[in-house]
Amino acid sequence: MFLRFLTLITGVVLRAIAPRLTMLSLLALSSAAMSAQADNLDLGAIEDHITRTLERDRVPGAAVAIVRRTDVLFLRGFGNDGQGRPVQKDTGFVIGSMSKAFTALTAMRLIEAGRVALDTPIVPTLPELENADSVAWQNITLGHLLTHTSGVPTRTPDMPPDTSLAQHVEALSDVELNGTHAARHAYSSANYILAARMLEMVSGTPFDLLLADQVLAPLGIVRGDRPLTERRPRGHQYWFVWPRSTDRPAEIGRLATSAMTASVADMARFLQFQLGDGTWNGQSLLSAAGLAEMHKGTAQGDGFSYGLGWRNVDIVGVRKVQHGGVVPDFRGKMILLPDHDAAVVVLTNASSVLPLPIRPTSHRLANEIAIHLAGGPLRLPNLGYRTWLILIWSALGIMVMHQFVTLARVALGRDPARHPLRSAAIDTAMVLGILFVLPWGLGLSLRALVDQTPDLALWLATMSLLAICVTAIRAVQARSTGSRQA
Repeated sequence: MFLRFLTLITGVVLRAIAPRLTMLSLLALSSAAMSAQADNLDLGAIEDHITRTLERDRVPGAAVAIVRRTDVLFLRGFGNDGQGRPVQKDTGFVIGSMSKAFTALTAMRLIEAGRVALDTPIVPTLPELENADSVAWQNITLGHLLTHTSGVPTRTPDMPPDTSLAQHVEALSDVELNGTHAARHAYSSANYILAARMLEMVSGTPFDLLLADQVLAPLGIVRGDRPLTERRPRGHQYWFVWPRSTDRPAEIGRLATSAMTASVADMARFLQFQLGDGTWNGQSLLSAAGLAEMHKGTAQGDGFSYGLGWRNVDIVGVRKVQHGGVVPDFRGKMILLPDHDAAVVVLTNASSVLPLPIRPTSHRLANEIAIHLAGGPLRLPNLGYRTWLILIWSALGIMVMHQFVTLARVALGRDPARHPLRSAAIDTAMVLGILFVLPWGLGLSLRALVDQTPDLALWLATMSLLAICVTAIRAVQARSTGSRQA
């Protein structure tokens, strides 16, 4: 019953959003045909659009930058950070998987310095993998890791926040690969953990210091000896439909793949460099060919191609080079428009791992602004992210209420089921599905689900407890009936 109901809800939601997805596609196509340039941008209209979107979705805090190669067109913070202070241009955000673009740039700098190559195999480089006897492991190279074509699975061991980079790699040594490497892209954050450890070994420098030395310091992004080990900023997790401030520990071992902290001013500098020719303030950090190679999609995914830390999405006339980032309490997305000499990044300090059939606020805003930079209009969708949260949680709440009513009727001897034992078996299967199948479908372990979506975990626990109670009462009633008949 639970799975049928969940399938029904999913179908209704997808049918509801299909017209809007079509509209977005048409909008992208129409924008490609327009000739407006960044010089004619109405920055006031963009700011108003951002403000209205954030207010509608009840996002606590955000920051947005729009840049060209030589100019910062827009740079502003909105709302408050996790401690209630106004978001400024130097407020820190955890940027999630956008960290991968920084790691890939670090790798390319070492490649051009001749210290490593894209075809360098990982096993001889990493001492933690010396006992890996799989042929598939032996054939993986740095290039496979950076393009997510290594065969390393998406689901890898859950590790505590204080796990070091070397310990993460050691835990991966026992992971069974998804066959040998191939040209097909299969996203896994573990790839960039392995890549960062390779860069540590070939350089003889801890990755956080290597990243600061090769990328952040030259771009003027960080100062100090070990700035990346500073306290992690507070973000917000959605608790049902309300964002709640959280204080999560730093994950220095995942710095290369999802744990970097940066401000919107930092991201503006990074995007300006990406739009350029590999130089910054007169210093050559990378060749123009090396920068182009990073952006060029070579591994084919579903509707995109993946380069080195960047995704390529081609919509008629508009090429987007982009990457998003999602962690339990922060979300963001950055988009390069190479043909328009423009880029945008949107950072927000609220997140939910609850899978919704709609892009989060940060991703939708970044897409809308990018379309506008390419010449299209700014349009506010009819339904926002918060509205979808309300709809989903209303449906889940109805399911809990239905289970409560069923429990009350069963307890009063008014079981609505025609075949109580069969219904008890279905409820038992529902509990098993809730505890094991649903977390697997979300790509999370049960522990990670409780940590990253406490509201959903509470709902799962409530549904499981109610189903167990209903099953137990039905079993007792069936036994009593059998005894009387005997």
